Amino acid sequence: MPGARGTVLRLEYQAGELTPHRKPKSSQLSGLALIESLYFCAGASVAQQQLQRLLGPEQDVRPYALCDTGQPSVGMDIAPEDEIAYESFSPPASWNAAYSIQRVRLGPNEKSEFVFHPGEELVIPTRGSVAYHFFWSPGSSLPQRIVLHPPIGTGKILRINPQIPHHAWGAKEEAVAWLVLRHATNSPVTLVMDGDASVAVKGSGGPHTSLPVGNARTSSAARAPMRRRVTANELRKPGAYAMIAWGISELIRDTRQKTGLTTTDLARHVGIDPSSLSRLEEAKANVSIEMLAKVCRVLRIGIGERIASGSWIHESAELNAKSNEVSAPVLYAPSSSHYLHPYVQNFSPADRCTVETGRSQETVQISSWIVLKGKLLVELPSNLGGRSILAETGNVIHFRETLKVAVQALQPSSVVQIVYSQSCHCKRQSPSSELEESDKPETDHKRLKTKELLEECSDGFQTM
Repeated sequence: MPGARGTVLRLEYQAGELTPHRKPKSSQLSGLALIESLYFCAGASVAQQQLQRLLGPEQDVRPYALCDTGQPSVGMDIAPEDEIAYESFSPPASWNAAYSIQRVRLGPNEKSEFVFHPGEELVIPTRGSVAYHFFWSPGSSLPQRIVLHPPIGTGKILRINPQIPHHAWGAKEEAVAWLVLRHATNSPVTLVMDGDASVAVKGSGGPHTSLPVGNARTSSAARAPMRRRVTANELRKPGAYAMIAWGISELIRDTRQKTGLTTTDLARHVGIDPSSLSRLEEAKANVSIEMLAKVCRVLRIGIGERIASGSWIHESAELNAKSNEVSAPVLYAPSSSHYLHPYVQNFSPADRCTVETGRSQETVQISSWIVLKGKLLVELPSNLGGRSILAETGNVIHFRETLKVAVQALQPSSVVQIVYSQSCHCKRQSPSSELEESDKPETDHKRLKTKELLEECSDGFQTM
């Protein structure tokens, strides 16, 4: 352009295109385009503030949140006949927390089927007792149904290996418990999805709080196909137990989905039929070692050490702690990867103490306080305004970062603290198994069978 050297033509944004010297007409904009226009005109801070305001409290980015009201939610692999109802007390959606906290009511309907998922599962009963059954083999024996005995009751916490096929119900009568879930993909929606947020369930979790177990039936339409559900007969089919209990099928499916590959795409790269890959991901058929190796090579995943992840099924502990004593871990470190670390702390009235919400050097560390009983006042640091939070039985306080808070108990109070962290401070001992290897006699038949299987391994497995 003649005479234009060294000049800058100022461009302003309007309704999807760049035009010179024209201001945006906000009245013509709506939705995200309005926020986008605000960003271009006023900057990121103003646009972010307005976006958070319009999205509502779930997008709050404050470093703390109090949940005193449960939102109905849906267990993605729970059938109506299971008689299990969920209320979500999870951290705000904007925090992108890897775990969810649910208050569940379990009817006394003993289960015959099993569910499973890779990740973590903690259970803290608050009323009644929770029964579990598992379909498991510690090795050197066929898998069998194992019932948790005695059921887990109040005053205790249970950690299970959720990859092992399992299910739960109220022992003898309806039970209420806190359930902390993490899927291996760190996406809570994989396991539990929020239901109708307009129907909130307010309550302390005490004996007079009522959420009918049958309400799970009204939410069944929101569920995805229940692929993480299986029967004992299905688990006895060759290869099925290994694919499920060792987490192989779920790992392959999750990795494929994260890469954006369809089953057709991956099957083409591996050189197999898409239907064969679908059966592999659903653990519906035995698979050759050669095919497994090809799939793992394409997805760049390892499964050689997956067997160890199925070597334990559960551990439990008493929720004991002295009043105002710095909380200590209550469970042992499992042999599988884990990021949820539970602590327990009791507070007595008239005493005031300072507590750290995190348990490591990680500054950004999400943690949650589940108030099992009592009433306490939690005072935030002065840099957050020195605000006080009143929490009581059935409430959950979430912290987005590690803070030092002052706690004043108004009643004798008990709190379970869940810390999400890569740093482990659990007790240093593996959870005990139902059956120890040394307790199982080795027969001549077993030695002969083992020898035959090892010889087959040396010859290489053939596709079945």
